[in-house]
Amino acid sequence: MSERTWFELDNAATIYPYSSNRQWICGYRIGFVLEEDVDPVVLKQAVKDIMPRFPSYFVQLRYGYFWPYLEKTNEMPIIEEEHLHPILPTPRWYTDVPALKIIYYKRRLCIEAFHGIADGGATIEVLKTLTAHYLRLKGYEIPKSELVMEIDEEPAPEETIDCFKKVYDKKNKGMSRKETKSYQHVVKPVPNYNRLFEGLVPVQDIKEYCKPRNITITEFLAGVFLYSLYKCAPEDNKKPIKISVPVSLRPVFGLKSMRNFSLFTNIGGYYSQHENLTVDKVIESIKGDIKEGTTKEILEKNVAMNVSTAINPIVRILPNGLKKPVLKIGYRNGQQKYACTLSNLGVVRMPPEMKEHINRMEVFLGGPRNCFGIAVNSIDDKLNICFNVASKQTDVVRTFYKTLASLGMRVHVERSDWEGNV
Repeated sequence: MSERTWFELDNAATIYPYSSNRQWICGYRIGFVLEEDVDPVVLKQAVKDIMPRFPSYFVQLRYGYFWPYLEKTNEMPIIEEEHLHPILPTPRWYTDVPALKIIYYKRRLCIEAFHGIADGGATIEVLKTLTAHYLRLKGYEIPKSELVMEIDEEPAPEETIDCFKKVYDKKNKGMSRKETKSYQHVVKPVPNYNRLFEGLVPVQDIKEYCKPRNITITEFLAGVFLYSLYKCAPEDNKKPIKISVPVSLRPVFGLKSMRNFSLFTNIGGYYSQHENLTVDKVIESIKGDIKEGTTKEILEKNVAMNVSTAINPIVRILPNGLKKPVLKIGYRNGQQKYACTLSNLGVVRMPPEMKEHINRMEVFLGGPRNCFGIAVNSIDDKLNICFNVASKQTDVVRTFYKTLASLGMRVHVERSDWEGNV
């Protein structure tokens, strides 16, 4: 197989170069907190060794006449010790600097990635491979496992192609883009500022709430998030409060994409301040909505809507200069349909020999336009609920964690400049 030197942006990624700017970055951070401090010399060797295994990751963003694209680079990505606020918007997405960054600080080993490369579900696999190889170089015995991709494997074709186009069926009628605008929780952003909050909760505590009510953990967290936004909204708000929940298409279509292969469903409703709603009522109001919005039939229609727009001959021949303002407007209109995103990356699985060297995993969404985002993951019995806040106004974050505590859950909160219990 001839070596590819460039990759067209996948269908989900086409919007990201146009929507990013110096105040807002379409990116994220995924990392492990290890049981010992990171050795930067060993880390650099580990990164160098895994680069051939993930060709679509070690790339630079380029702008062609019609579309941006990703060009493969043999240069090492940025590998540096943390010295700034995390996931800050920087010019690196618009220069010749690789669009992926490796950050370490004491026991933390993180990947910061431009969303145009891949979604979080794929990047977790890269982080697992990097960490496993790093631990092997450190002298630890980490056996081969189907739970971790190996660096001596040849990348499968479906890992680097646009899987949206692979599953696209032109016979499918696309979904309508019409949707009511959501309430927006407006706060004042602070330039070059991000604060990270992590809420660690025993999974069993959440399961004890969810099981008798026949709801999923994602439904529960989405309900608490909506309730927190509702409690912090002004009394005169008359708009629905909605959040966006991404769903991976990999298990739905049986493809192992290592790029973007996710879609979103927006859930929520009208929550009047005069009703004095409880968190239980808000959670009950969205029961089943995520499942209903992510059936294979609905997802196929969403894929058809997005792909058919991108391959439209008129859209394709528009030069970049004309596409940019149109896509920026489209992106902003789409974001007005929800207040925030809740991304649940689920349980991260790995061999026990590797897991014993990892304390926990962290996932942070990059500086959103509304100044905060929430991402969730778990390893074993601890659920880590992570907020990235680009404002000093933290009312929704505090309401969220305090609501969990009010439901009888043991919540330990850590933040980038403080530790304590709610």
